[in-house]
Amino acid sequence: MIRGAMIRGAMIRGAMIRGAHSRDPRLKRPLRPRRGRYSLIFARYLLFSFGPVFLGAMAFFVLLLELIDLFANLWRYLALDVSASAIARVSLLYLPTCISYALPAALLFATAYALGSLYSRNELAAVFGSGTSLAAFVSPLLLASALLSLASFFFADRVALPSFREKARYSRELLGQGQSRSNADVALIAREGRVVYRADYYDDASMVLSGLTVVERSGSGEPLARTDAVSARWDGAKWVLSRVRRFERRDDGFWVGASYGSYSEASIDEPPAAFRSQNHDVAEMSVDELAVYASFLARSGLPRAEVEAERHKRYAFSFAPLVVAFLSSALGGRFRKNVLLMSLLSSLAAATGYYVTQMVTMLMAKTGFLPAALGAWAPLCIFAVAGAALFRHART
Repeated sequence: MIRGAMIRGAMIRGAMIRGAHSRDPRLKRPLRPRRGRYSLIFARYLLFSFGPVFLGAMAFFVLLLELIDLFANLWRYLALDVSASAIARVSLLYLPTCISYALPAALLFATAYALGSLYSRNELAAVFGSGTSLAAFVSPLLLASALLSLASFFFADRVALPSFREKARYSRELLGQGQSRSNADVALIAREGRVVYRADYYDDASMVLSGLTVVERSGSGEPLARTDAVSARWDGAKWVLSRVRRFERRDDGFWVGASYGSYSEASIDEPPAAFRSQNHDVAEMSVDELAVYASFLARSGLPRAEVEAERHKRYAFSFAPLVVAFLSSALGGRFRKNVLLMSLLSSLAAATGYYVTQMVTMLMAKTGFLPAALGAWAPLCIFAVAGAALFRHART
């Protein structure tokens, strides 16, 4: 309290000195406000005001997300007599994901509340009177938000995503919801349409294809060879076929056949992931896995809009902390009364608006109505423009 009073006193004294001597009649030009000591005091005071509120807001929003997830599945846990320790483990595994989702909302609330508190105590007037603009005053918060944006991308991809995958797997195990990557009646096109696979069954546990037929084609689509195998096993680089009957077309157009006990071909090398059941959620895939999966879909000629949109969304969402900090910097100075309530309402409203906008644009991108990149980056651009407009008309 004493330190805060001293800092506020320094703000007011600086403002009074600069207000009284902003134009000295003895000088030919106005005195420029001194920067350095007071700007450093402002930065430290703002960060000290922001830090505890940010940590409290993170705890609040993380708890809110945890409770939403818990109550969504609580009746299933109770119906299956799941132990309290198992439920606690599910919540613990979900914690990194909650932190990733809560970061933008917590930043928005903490920034708006810190600036609103300074405004309600007339301390922003002292800051502006000292010659410090709003942009300069909030620059430490924007810098901290930029660093958090960079860290949030790696945290979400390296920590939150593996934890979320484990949480989903463990939750399905508790609820008796098994998930198999094995697949039946598999058909896919590889190598830009030059190789076509057809298998009766793919066993993901042993990485074995049963009842495999491979057709090799020319660039124009004409068949060049056909290989039938009872089974095929992945050796790490290519498929090794067993009990094979192979037909090849000669240059004169006639076909010749041969039988092999074991056979392999360099062109028959589509990885096992391509044959897996595609009912897995792209939300559980990392950025690198999404890139590999999108490349496979492109080679196979299959739709990849959903995967591309999700990949762009991962990059766009990492900039959300910086954008919401910019937005809340313009909103914070507008609340003079009921600062806590108004900051909470504004943060919830802005976060809800962002997620709803993102949901709509992502749906449009996944259905092909919008390009994948546009659907993922549009919400961020919209809120950045809104923040710039509010910042332009903010008190300074």
